[in-house]
Amino acid sequence: MSLLVTNIPWSENAKPHKHIARRLGCRTTDILEAVCLKRSVDARRRPPVWFANYKVTLTIEEAPILQRNPHGTRPFTERDSKRYAKSDFRISDSLQWPAGFRPIIVGAGPAGLFAALRLGEAGAPAILIERGGPVKDRHFAVRDFWRHRKLDPSNNVVYGEGGAGAFSDGKIYTRKRDGELGWIFQRLVDFGADPEILEEGWAHLGTDKIREILPVMRNRIVELGVEVRFHSTVNALLTDSQGCVGVSLETGERITGGPVIMATGHSARDSWRMMLDAGAEAEVRPMRIGARIEHPQRLIDQGRYGQARGDLPPASYRLVSNPPIERGVRGAHTFCMCPGGTVVGASNHEGHVVVNGMSYSKRQAYWANSALIVEVSTDDYDGTDPWAGIRFQNAIEQRAFVAGGSDFRAPAQRVSDFLSRQASIDLPRSSYPQGIVPADLWSIFPKNIAEGLAEAIRFFDRKIPGFAGPDGILIAPETRTTAPLRFLRKTHMESTSVKDLYPIGEGAGYAGGIASAGLEGFRVVQSLIEQHTHLD
Repeated sequence: MSLLVTNIPWSENAKPHKHIARRLGCRTTDILEAVCLKRSVDARRRPPVWFANYKVTLTIEEAPILQRNPHGTRPFTERDSKRYAKSDFRISDSLQWPAGFRPIIVGAGPAGLFAALRLGEAGAPAILIERGGPVKDRHFAVRDFWRHRKLDPSNNVVYGEGGAGAFSDGKIYTRKRDGELGWIFQRLVDFGADPEILEEGWAHLGTDKIREILPVMRNRIVELGVEVRFHSTVNALLTDSQGCVGVSLETGERITGGPVIMATGHSARDSWRMMLDAGAEAEVRPMRIGARIEHPQRLIDQGRYGQARGDLPPASYRLVSNPPIERGVRGAHTFCMCPGGTVVGASNHEGHVVVNGMSYSKRQAYWANSALIVEVSTDDYDGTDPWAGIRFQNAIEQRAFVAGGSDFRAPAQRVSDFLSRQASIDLPRSSYPQGIVPADLWSIFPKNIAEGLAEAIRFFDRKIPGFAGPDGILIAPETRTTAPLRFLRKTHMESTSVKDLYPIGEGAGYAGGIASAGLEGFRVVQSLIEQHTHLD
C-alpha cells in the first residue's frame, strides 16, 4: 500500500523526502519513492509557497503511520490510481467501419483537431477542412493584423489551425487529469507540451508553445490517414431526405460523405447560418460580455502575494462578483486571466473591434490582463430568434470600432476614470499592439453591463489593492467568451433535426476553452464508434 500525502512544500531543485518524513514521523530512508502528482502556489500564506501532493511508497508498514493520523495523509486508493494514471484509451485493431463511412470535420480548432486525431486512431478515413491556414502561415497573417491593422477575414486570430486557442494563454485549467481529460493532456505532452502540465494546478501552454505543438499534432493526424485541407471554406451543407451528406466549398467543389462534424468555434457566424439553413434546430442562450482589464504585473503580484514575487510564478487570480439580487446589479467574473501577458485584437469581421488576451509560455511581459465579463440574459436581446444574441454582440463591437477610430484601434479608459464616469485625459502604456484610443466605455456598453463592470471592479479592489486604481485600464470589448446560441443535440450529440450532423465545441454552445472543446471532439468520436462500428 502507498500513501497520498498532500500540501508538502515543493521546490524545483529540492527533494521532498525530508518534509514528507517529518509529516509521517518516519526516516527519509524509509521513503522508497515520492511521485509528485499535482503542485500549485498557496498564495494565502505569507510568504506564499509552492505545495505539492505526492504518492509516497515506503519500505515500512504504513498502518502505524495512519494510526497517528497525520494531517493530509491517507491511503492511496484505487480511485486515486485511476485519477492520476496515464489515460490511454486504446482502440481495438479489429474495429471495422461500415463501407462508405467518411467523416467530414469542419474546423481545426481544439474540438476539430481532437476529433480528427481520435478518428485517425480509430482508423476512420476522415477529412478535416479549415478555412484558415496552418499555424505558421497563420502567424504571419495575425502579425500583419496586429502591426498594420490589415485583417484577413479567413486567416486570423479566430480562424486557422488551432482556432482561437492558438493565440491565447493556452490555459488548460481543470481539476481532473484522468479519464478522457487525461487522454487529452497526455496527447498534448506526446506532441511537445511540457510534462509539467500533468502536475501543474493552473496548467497553461503559452502561445509560443502551441505553435510548436500544432504541426506535430497535425503530422500525427495525417500519418493516421486523415486528410487535412487548409484555406478551404465551407459555404453550405449538403442535405437530402436521409440527412447531411456532405459539404460544398466556396470553390464549387462538393465533398460527399458523413457524418459531418461542425467544430467551427465561437465566431463562425456564417457557419451558424449554413447550419440553420440546413434545418438544424438552435436556441438563443445567455452570454457574458465585458472588457479586458490590464494592470502592471507587479501590482497583481503584490496584491496576491503580499510581496514582490521573487522566484514564484507571475501571480494570477480568479474573482467573482455576486451582488445581492435586490441591488439590481449584474454579476460578473474574471475569465481567461493572463499573467505576464498582452491584450490583443481578435476581430474576424471588418467594422468590428474584439479584444482577447494571450501570453507566452514564460509569462514575462510587463502586464497582467483578464477578461472582466458581465452576465447577459436573453431578455436583453431584441428578439428571441437564434440570431438575437449575435445582433446584440454586433452592436457593441461596431460601436467600439467607431470609438477606436474605425481602424481596429481599441477604445480604452483608465479604471479610475471609468468608475467616476469621466473621460480619460491620457492613458497608461498598454500592451495592445494596434493602439488604444481614450473613450467613454459607458457609451459603448449597455447600462447594465457597465454597471456590472463598475460593481465588480470596486469589489475586486478589496481582494487586490489597486485593482480599481489609476494604473489599471479597461480595453473594450470582450464579446466572444460565449457563443450566443446553442444547437440542439440528441444524447449521442447528433443534431435533433438533421441526421448525421454533429455540432460540437464552443461554436455549438457546448464548451468554453481548450480542454472542454477538446473533450467535445473526443466524445463525438466515441459516440460514432458506438453507433457505427463492429469488431471482427
